[in-house]
Amino acid sequence: MAEAPPQPARHACSGYAGLAVVVPDLAASVAFHCRWLPLLGFRRIGNDADGALFMRRYDHLMLRQAGDERPPTGGITIALHADSRTQVDAIHAQLLALGAESLSPPQEQAYFAPGYYACGVRTPDGLRFDIVHRWPDLPEIAGTELVRLPGADGMTLGGYLFKPEAGQPPYPALVLLHGFGRDAWTERHLAELAAASGYKVLVLALRGWLGSDGDSDQGLRQPDDVVAAIDWLRRLPSVDPSRIGLIGSSMGGQVALLTAARHPPIRCVAALFPPTDLEHWYTANPHMQPYLDDLADAEGLQLRSPIHHVGDIDVPVLLLHGDADENVPLEQSLRMTEMLREAGKEADLLIVSGASHFFSVRENAIARQRLFAFLRQHLSRR
Repeated sequence: MAEAPPQPARHACSGYAGLAVVVPDLAASVAFHCRWLPLLGFRRIGNDADGALFMRRYDHLMLRQAGDERPPTGGITIALHADSRTQVDAIHAQLLALGAESLSPPQEQAYFAPGYYACGVRTPDGLRFDIVHRWPDLPEIAGTELVRLPGADGMTLGGYLFKPEAGQPPYPALVLLHGFGRDAWTERHLAELAAASGYKVLVLALRGWLGSDGDSDQGLRQPDDVVAAIDWLRRLPSVDPSRIGLIGSSMGGQVALLTAARHPPIRCVAALFPPTDLEHWYTANPHMQPYLDDLADAEGLQLRSPIHHVGDIDVPVLLLHGDADENVPLEQSLRMTEMLREAGKEADLLIVSGASHFFSVRENAIARQRLFAFLRQHLSRR
């Protein structure tokens, strides 16, 4: 008699992680579901001829166009939570032992959510299941402090506080902001470099992302949260309140520039490959159009566009951008730099040759060398 497969630990907390549904007419389904899913907080973040993805924080609903390579209309993938990666592995093994077909082995799928680790199977009755583990909150990082602080509108924000490894208190300080689909944990490498250089670093989780309350709003109220976070950071006894800098990447860069326009007590702001003019971004990147359509009307896009607030930015600005960026075109930083200089502001732009929206190790080294020179210039003691 064959030995029975080991039984995985039972779920302490179960629930759906997401659904993927095959539909006969994708355009008609999208038009219908756009009228009610936003009431539950779902926002369309991607749409092409093959599928449309709706997202509420890290809950996903994917609509897929029926076709020759897909099951008939109504075909569903059911994604279920697991408590750990170990449990994902164990359940995958258990399902295979029971006769299920493996569609994808347990593996990281970082695009979907922080810590996302999943497998896919088809059971003998033809159902498709994904077993998923994702972080419920920011994970701990050794040697750093996981913090909670007040944002705007009663929001509670999360993040990490990195301690300086050089210099003497009171220390200069930085606030780091992540991009769309990322989180405070993904910014840890830059934070570690900054801490090693003598900066106290707050890596902030923007509202709507892992560790913080609320819904992501692409720069509407998120800058108000950052202003509140800067005030919180300035009150720490070890921080020099007169030497604070702000850094953001992609959406975080957009939010950093919008925050600077609110006149917080900072000395400088740096933005890596930020969208600065959402109306022109809408035209330049068709992939972003469904997301921006559902985000705001034209007035709302202007409100979220740093290029319309250059007159209110009174600190030195550094922009860093790759000339092969397929997501946020270089033109966004070129035009922002031009507008700042025309307004008499101090602005500089580093163009990284060959870099896309995701810098390589070499490209990161080039960008960070210029970034830290900028920080030393503006956050040194005076």
